[in-house]
Amino acid sequence: MYKKNLLIFLIILSGFVLNMLSVQIVGSSFRYLQGELNASVEQISYIMSASLIAEVIIIPFSGWLARLLSHRVLFLISLSGFLLASLGCGFANNLFIMIIFRGLQGFFGGAMLPLMVANIYILFKPKDVPLILSIAATVGVSSIALGPILGGFLTEFLNWRWMFLYNIPIGLFIFFLAYIKVDLYEKEKNLIDKIDFPGILFLAISLIALLIFIEEGERRDWFDSNFILLCFSIFTISIIMFFNREFNTKYPIIDLKIFSDMNFLIGCICCIIFAITLYVPIFLLPIILSEMRLIGPIDIGIIISTMGLGMMVSGPIVGKTLKNLGVKVVILIGCAITGIGTYLQSIITAEYIFNDFLLSQILKGVGTQFLFMGSQYICFINLPTNKINNAAAMFNLTLRLSAAISIAISSNFFTKWKHVFFQQITAETNFLSSPYFQNFKFNKFEENLNSFTSNLYAFSEREALIISFNKISYYSTWTVLIPAVLIIFIKKANK
Repeated sequence: MYKKNLLIFLIILSGFVLNMLSVQIVGSSFRYLQGELNASVEQISYIMSASLIAEVIIIPFSGWLARLLSHRVLFLISLSGFLLASLGCGFANNLFIMIIFRGLQGFFGGAMLPLMVANIYILFKPKDVPLILSIAATVGVSSIALGPILGGFLTEFLNWRWMFLYNIPIGLFIFFLAYIKVDLYEKEKNLIDKIDFPGILFLAISLIALLIFIEEGERRDWFDSNFILLCFSIFTISIIMFFNREFNTKYPIIDLKIFSDMNFLIGCICCIIFAITLYVPIFLLPIILSEMRLIGPIDIGIIISTMGLGMMVSGPIVGKTLKNLGVKVVILIGCAITGIGTYLQSIITAEYIFNDFLLSQILKGVGTQFLFMGSQYICFINLPTNKINNAAAMFNLTLRLSAAISIAISSNFFTKWKHVFFQQITAETNFLSSPYFQNFKFNKFEENLNSFTSNLYAFSEREALIISFNKISYYSTWTVLIPAVLIIFIKKANK
């Protein structure tokens, strides 16, 4: 029975990894995608955040769908939709089409994450959970290690479209295995008569409005824009109506009372810190690396992937630490190592090469692995089985929503600070506009002066990017203090 459950879990885990790879794979090829899709630095963030936004929409309902359809049927539908969306991404010829299909990738693939998490606690006994968590963490985070390298390799030697098309043969093989081996048929047919349509509508509208508000706010001058004001108003009204509906209806689509469990609430807060410290650099590092060194996607992928390698190597170690020393020690270790790694990335310079990034990336990988596994263990270990599906949906909603929001906010501040620092640098160095040089521009010097001016502005833009990244990393460093304080409120696991 144990071997059968392990096989089922590994099949579902494989689908989850395929979806996670789709999020990470584009990171090392942003510059290529900008050129091919005619997108700006600000617009390119949508290629990553579109899938995260769509995941945020489907994840809250995944627990309800798993109960209605069964885990088997939901997994097969999710994987099928994900593969069709990957095909659409592979043949997209403009930014709008790409964003649509990236959203569909996230929408269908997003349900596989709660399924994977829920089945850890459904298929296995509590004593086996640390070992299974180690397997899930080690294999699951391989997407962070392999995604950027795989994306860089496919872009460099084949074509950027293969970042999406490679999913098809692998996904079909996983679908075949799931069809013949996954037998999780249990479902609650009567849920279809109790479906909370208003709750679904209010939550979907509020999440979409929130993410558009955050993503577009800086570009449209926040509340000076009628569009941003409208988005914020829609979000506020919808979220109030959603909470009112869920607390008063007999059959809510989401059981929000799960957050009254102290351990679950603390675990979700730890998960938010994990998302901030993990996803922000995954999005921003490729942008500044391409400007600092003008290096190709493979080299960028290697630098990004060292963090994933740190996570893979530390997975089994975290499992043993969790079993022998407890979850509080795991969280403390995670906060300390993540904080050090994040701080080291707040002091980078234009001279940094792979060796300079190696230590900070590995530390962040090891630290975030401790933080993630600890937060998940806190959330689920004391919950009864009948609450696992809903709790898994809420935990992963917290993860994906935090990732999408943190990417959007960091993108906004990155763009804003980049312009501010660029103006400061050029104001201090723009001696070419002085009256002396204006009078000194003889014809024979004109070409050299223009070339020097171009180089000066390129230098200023590069330095502005690096300073902006350092500032974001510095502020991120302090967030790790939050879980370190909250662990004193964690209740012991049930025997």
